[in-house]
Amino acid sequence: MAAKKKSSSSKSNNKVVSKKTVNKAKKAVKKSPKGVVIFFVVLIILALVGGAIYLVVSGKFDEWFLKKNNPSQTTTQPVQTSKIDPTTTASTSHSHNSHESEDGIVEDIIYDDFQIHFLELGNEYAGDSVYIKAAGNDILIDAGSRGNSAKTLTDYVDKYCKDGKLEYVISTHNHQDHIAGFAGVNDTKATNYKGEKVGKTGVFYHYEVGTLIDFTYASVTVNKKSVEVLNKNQKSSDYGSGTEYGKYLAAREYLIENGTTYYTAKDLWDNNKTVFNLSDDIKMTILYNYYYFNESNDVNNYSVCSLFTYKDHNYMLTGDLEKEGEEKLAEYYDSSTKEKTLPHCDLFKAGHHGSKTSSNDVLLNKITPSICVACCCAGSTEYTVNNDNIFPTQDFINRIAKHTSRVYVTSLYDRASKKNVSFNGIVIVSSNGDKVGLSATNNLTRLKDTAWFNEKIYVVSGKVASGSAGSTDFYTESSSGATLVPQRVWPE
Repeated sequence: MAAKKKSSSSKSNNKVVSKKTVNKAKKAVKKSPKGVVIFFVVLIILALVGGAIYLVVSGKFDEWFLKKNNPSQTTTQPVQTSKIDPTTTASTSHSHNSHESEDGIVEDIIYDDFQIHFLELGNEYAGDSVYIKAAGNDILIDAGSRGNSAKTLTDYVDKYCKDGKLEYVISTHNHQDHIAGFAGVNDTKATNYKGEKVGKTGVFYHYEVGTLIDFTYASVTVNKKSVEVLNKNQKSSDYGSGTEYGKYLAAREYLIENGTTYYTAKDLWDNNKTVFNLSDDIKMTILYNYYYFNESNDVNNYSVCSLFTYKDHNYMLTGDLEKEGEEKLAEYYDSSTKEKTLPHCDLFKAGHHGSKTSSNDVLLNKITPSICVACCCAGSTEYTVNNDNIFPTQDFINRIAKHTSRVYVTSLYDRASKKNVSFNGIVIVSSNGDKVGLSATNNLTRLKDTAWFNEKIYVVSGKVASGSAGSTDFYTESSSGATLVPQRVWPE
């Protein structure tokens, strides 16, 4: 209040001074030609003095002074992001002041031009889904997992995809933690983006899809045996509604009936249609994979791999591609031509959720990533109780640490509540074509600096819990044969 009074007083005094001075100046003009010059000089001085008083009173001078003496301070407005509670679909918003770090990454900012959102899917199952906003294109890569994840996913994407159309969808391979959300679950109240009842929560029923790209081969169970099949030849009627793959096929058939253009990755390579121009400066490339054309004993190797390029910035996503697939990919991109050269990548989505069998040196040494995001639930025993295999694994950490300390993980298994909770949360990497932005709905603490990473845990014969996958009977100090070991170790 005092400042305002002072401001009003200053303005009042200025008016009085200005009138007297202007009158004198007018008289000077009449008496001598020099008066004209004096008159305009006085006016300029008055303008400068008035401007200075305004800057001080309004606080603009302090703002200018801080920027002048902190040139690294960004002038971009604070980011507004959404935080999804891992047990609900409710959302809240929060903002941060952005700043550029020593490695050139601008933290706590989301640029409009190009965005990659690594999603949390809001239930007790791990899963994988990435939403990408590229100029006017809405793109979704995968839509795991089981349960209510499809509803959580569409609720989130609806905030960005305002016209109800996904220009491109990529389904990397037929594991349920990547495809279940495409079909979703039966729900008589479920509607599509137009509000029309469709009876299913899945992404394929909720949105219009322009182009669908999926895997060439699929692994299915026939008479209790795993069989490799050509995905494009399969029909949902062959599998019924009891399997996730069968549900996926039914949802895909629904899309195609409603006008979606459909390719397998092999189709694109066979017809030289691997590059999609999303704008003048942004393109999406479906990378080569030996296992588009050949069978593998591991369905993860069928993953559709993609590279997004915005001017000089590159972002790579390889699904669950395993070591054999990465070796074949690196062998193909041998740097013999520009088209067969893998660029430095600002972002690499950790292969297979940060497993010990993916994100190998043969690939990382070519792309030298600056940021790595693992879509997984750190510490979860959903798939195994073997500490060496729980995501993110020590083997993965040892390899990625050679290139960057910027490793982030979406979710965390909380032993106390026995629920999946946010770790970094939804991680968003973005760009304006010049700089790369990094934001997260929970925090931007690097994996190596988190409490989970640095705590010590009890294991028995390398296992963190008794029983098999999914067990939450964790070992303690009183467990027979228990040994206290670091959860994870960041290599020197």
